[in-house]
Amino acid sequence: MDPQDRKPHTVRVRLTTAQLADLRHQAQAARKSVSELIRLRATLQPVISRADDTAAQRIDQLGRLLKHLYPKDKGWATGDDRRRWWQLVEELQRTAAILRRTP
Repeated sequence: MDPQDRKPHTVRVRLTTAQLADLRHQAQAARKSVSELIRLRATLQPVISRADDTAAQRIDQLGRLLKHLYPKDKGWATGDDRRRWWQLVEELQRTAAILRRTP
């Protein structure tokens, strides 16, 4: 990539007072700066709030912990209990993906 391509540029946008207030409210709700929110939307990237990202990281961490704590003894539970254990891990992974808005 050419070093000139990485240089930030300023773009001016005209908004009404109501539009600006709404944009600030949306940015605050997503815990992003107004500039960051505009950049994400203009480049068609998903807007994932920092709160959702933090929650997704914690859920991933819980899933890894559950995998790590899976009992090695094969007689610890019935087949249904083992299936439920892994369904819980998979549900945690799905929940984290939903928070990140990834497939």
